[in-house]
Amino acid sequence: MPHNIQGAHAPGIPDAAALRGKLTTRMWWTASRNTAIYALMAFGVPPLGAAANRAGMSWIFVIGGPMILVGIFGLVATLRTLAGAVLLTRICRKTLALYAFDTFCPQITKVDGAQATRGRPKIMTLGLHTEEGHEWPVMRINPLPRRGPWCNPWPEGIEKGVYIAGDEPFGAVGYVPSSRTFFLMQPNDWEGAAHDRKAADADRVTRAQHAGLTRRII
Repeated sequence: MPHNIQGAHAPGIPDAAALRGKLTTRMWWTASRNTAIYALMAFGVPPLGAAANRAGMSWIFVIGGPMILVGIFGLVATLRTLAGAVLLTRICRKTLALYAFDTFCPQITKVDGAQATRGRPKIMTLGLHTEEGHEWPVMRINPLPRRGPWCNPWPEGIEKGVYIAGDEPFGAVGYVPSSRTFFLMQPNDWEGAAHDRKAADADRVTRAQHAGLTRRII
């Protein structure tokens, strides 16, 4: 059942070309930061704990043990998702090179995963309503970069409205101006949108192909 329908007013139209570099910088910064933090916890805490133990602070492992486990699991999870994040970043960059942020959706309807604030729901989907009153099909989204497991998985400020650069039946990049965050989205019912993709003219299909949006990615 839909949740959280809210409205907003469109701010200045963002420049898709100017945001391409910021998208890549943000993704690599987040990946590097998380890798460094988890690696420090996994490999830096043991020698410190050993030194503290030799100094008579045997209780240190009560604190250090959980930190080491969190570091190991966090590092593995970060490295596992890195390849997928690189792919999504590449698709988003190509999309922003071919499409402009020419659609603003002030009304956002969180569908699956609407109540999730911790962990990672398997599917996060949105309903979108444009300023002109057009309703997009339910779209599956993947935030980029994804937020940590301790944070709300939804892009911050998404309920205040989003800009869209892309083509409805193929997919698009969403941009949340209030928090300057990105997400990739494609029709949740990919097969159901096949008719619209086939009906698209040659120019639309060519642009979608160059952006990498003619196949299901998320």
